[in-house]
Amino acid sequence: MGVVVVGVDVGQKHDPTAIAVAEHEWRTRDGREEDHWLVRHLERLPLGTPYPRVADRLAEAASRVRKRAQSTPTVYMDATGVGQPVVDEMAARGLWVVAVYFTHGDRRTEERSSTVRLGKGWLVSRLQTLLQGGRIHLPNTHETQRLAQELLDYEIRVSEDANDKYGAFKVGTHDDLVTALGLAVQEVPWQPLIARV
Repeated sequence: MGVVVVGVDVGQKHDPTAIAVAEHEWRTRDGREEDHWLVRHLERLPLGTPYPRVADRLAEAASRVRKRAQSTPTVYMDATGVGQPVVDEMAARGLWVVAVYFTHGDRRTEERSSTVRLGKGWLVSRLQTLLQGGRIHLPNTHETQRLAQELLDYEIRVSEDANDKYGAFKVGTHDDLVTALGLAVQEVPWQPLIARV
C-alpha cells in the first residue's frame, strides 16, 4: 500500500465537514513516472456535527487506514476558520495533523512541519492537472456523484480590483468535498530517484 493522506474540510454553520482519504502510487506512462491518487473514501458529515464528534470520526477513519496500511496517515486539515480547535482535538488523539491555512494566490508554503499556507489558486490548479490527466481515481459511490456536482458548481470569480475567489457561491451549493480532496492530493510524496510530475 502506498502513502495514504486524509484531507479534511472542517464545516461551519452552513457547510458540512468533508473527509477524503487518498492513497498515492507512482505509475509509469510514456516512459515517465507520474503521481496517481486512488480515492479510498469520501464522506460528508451531517450539517451541524459537533467538533468533538468530527474529531472522533476522523480518528476512526485514520485508525482504519493505520490498520490497513500499517502506518499513520498524514491528515491535512483546513484550519483557516473554525478548524484549529478540531486540529487540536486530533493532535490530542495522537494523529499527525498538518494545519492548512488558505491564503490568496497560487503558492504552497510549508512554514513548519505541521503548518501549510495554501493558495486556493494553487489548490484548484493542482486538482485540474490531476483530474484532466486521469491521475485521480474515484470510487463509484453516492459521495463521488456529489463531488462531481460540486466540481460543476465550482467557480473562480475575479473582482474589479483583480482579486480572485474560489468556491461554490450559489445558494444551496457546497465545495467541501472538492476542498477535502484537494487537501488530500496537494503534495506529491517524495520518492528517491523518481522525478516529481
